[in-house]
Amino acid sequence: MRQKVIELNDVKCILGKTNVGLYENHLIDTAVIDVPLDLKAILITHGHADHFAWASTLQKRTRALVVAPKEDAFLIELPEVNVRGMFNWARPPVEMTTRFFLGEPCRVDRYTEEYPFEGTIAPLPLPGHTMGHTGYLCDGVLFAGDALYSKAVWERHKLPYSIDVELTRRSLDAIENTAFDWLVPSHGAVMSKDESVGQIALHLEHLAQIDDMILRLLKNPLSTEELIYAVLKELNVQDNLAQYWLSVTTIKGHLSGLASTYKVAYDIMDHRVCWKLNE
Repeated sequence: MRQKVIELNDVKCILGKTNVGLYENHLIDTAVIDVPLDLKAILITHGHADHFAWASTLQKRTRALVVAPKEDAFLIELPEVNVRGMFNWARPPVEMTTRFFLGEPCRVDRYTEEYPFEGTIAPLPLPGHTMGHTGYLCDGVLFAGDALYSKAVWERHKLPYSIDVELTRRSLDAIENTAFDWLVPSHGAVMSKDESVGQIALHLEHLAQIDDMILRLLKNPLSTEELIYAVLKELNVQDNLAQYWLSVTTIKGHLSGLASTYKVAYDIMDHRVCWKLNE
């Protein structure tokens, strides 16, 4: 996808595979940018490579500070942590590693929580996609990272990545309760505040549908692996190794949420963790 630059309020939005913003010498997330930049800081939403992959290059070129959420900073400075976490801390075979978890390491100069934001730039914590995931509100334009998946994303990906579904729900509520004119998701089209309300409702509806599917599938107890198979089969998720491991994390995120709300229970039987409805 070729980059397209639009202006919302006084904020430049560089639209591409990963949408980024440029406002008052602050770049929100990173992309290949060929024009000269006079940057004070690079604000990273979270520690996935499609958001920080060019941070190191831009840091060297512009001497800008790289600012990232404290809980995601280690993923940017040492991307292998994300890769190993996906595989229960063992090193996965290369074929099982998604490109979203690989990227050039970059030094984080300041934590978002400690950076002296001034004027009309403010961080908005939106955890769920990752623990430290943070949006940035710039003069009425909210760069929401991967906190909100639009209808177009759900049509392409039946099980978008999330590590904590309950936190994701709270973050969607936080977006709805935040005043802004425009929302720029990292992937997909820019939307107005009114449009975002409908997309938030759709996102929440999809999360509920996945929960309901899991509860239906657990009418009879299933091991973790059996349940993962059943969910992926029903959703017809693309059958490749990297997608499988992304899906495993997301399904476990739903299981954790259902367990925390006492809808499912678990036990270990015959050396396997088994899940069942909580009676």
